[in-house]
Amino acid sequence: MDCPTCEAMVDAYVDGELTATESADFERSIAVCPECRKRLDSARAIGGLLRDLPAEPAPDLLRARVERELRGIAGRHSGARRGERMRWMAYAASLIAAVGIGWAGGTLTGRGSGDSDAIVASYLRMAMAEHTVDVASSDRHTVKPWYAGRIDYAPAVYDLTANGFPLLGGRLDVIDGRKVAVLVYRRNQHKLAVSLWPATGADAPARVSQRDGFTVGEWRHRGFDWRAVSDVSPSEMTAFATALDRAVDSDR
Repeated sequence: MDCPTCEAMVDAYVDGELTATESADFERSIAVCPECRKRLDSARAIGGLLRDLPAEPAPDLLRARVERELRGIAGRHSGARRGERMRWMAYAASLIAAVGIGWAGGTLTGRGSGDSDAIVASYLRMAMAEHTVDVASSDRHTVKPWYAGRIDYAPAVYDLTANGFPLLGGRLDVIDGRKVAVLVYRRNQHKLAVSLWPATGADAPARVSQRDGFTVGEWRHRGFDWRAVSDVSPSEMTAFATALDRAVDSDR
């Protein structure tokens, strides 16, 4: 197991979302990689801090926001003296309270689907990661083979530069306990993350909505479920989904 795959599985391992086989593979890999071990230790430390605080169960989106912020703080202050560590822990507590209040306010105006929460959380992990992609290339013949052996299916990969959405590359993420392919595109100064996995059933046209300040596109086409998230406008998300569907169709 390489480092990008190992790192993508850290959160799922800590949360107990991996299968017994996946956990065993992860533990063998973590034993020989100091950097991945450091990330695991950090995830456990943050998890312990969160568990010690009184809170209602929160969706994946809230957890992703808080944990990413706290890990960034912890990394910057890992060598700090006791007084400094106490200050950042106080800041962490205030951060959790602030985000929690925002989430609670959101529940009064209605909740989106759990699926949308998981996809937006995946986008946040991409946006906050040190490296946006694990394999950087606009060439589908470079990106698609990279997934071989890392996930249990071959994703459909297309460069949409001609449509104004150049492909930046691909990455892995874990959504609902399963490793999935995530393709990253660019639209002017914005990034757009597309998660896809095999699906059965009839094609379904893109449904575009807005969730927590992000634009989410959800559709099924040619044997794949597609979930796209970005901070682009709804009209741009619709244009992206249309361009991607046409690319898939022209490849048949």
